[in-house]
Amino acid sequence: MAYHTKNGHEFVGLRVSVGGEMQVVYDALAGKRRVLEIKSRSTNQSTIDDALRESIVCKNVFSGLVTALNARSIEIDYLD
Repeated sequence: MAYHTKNGHEFVGLRVSVGGEMQVVYDALAGKRRVLEIKSRSTNQSTIDDALRESIVCKNVFSGLVTALNARSIEIDYLD
């Protein structure tokens, strides 16, 4: 699952690392890239997808992403 803003300048997506950890990727055309690792492997992917969908329409997508994940009690680690 991955989404772009309407103007195409920002992207959020879910990926699974080689080790099996789920990671949320935020990327902006302006050069900002952040990777957030989901702490619990038991986190439901559809819950993460809901957070991604919610964040992509926010004025500040990255802040919206962190807020949406926190609102769903999804614990994250910042990888970069």
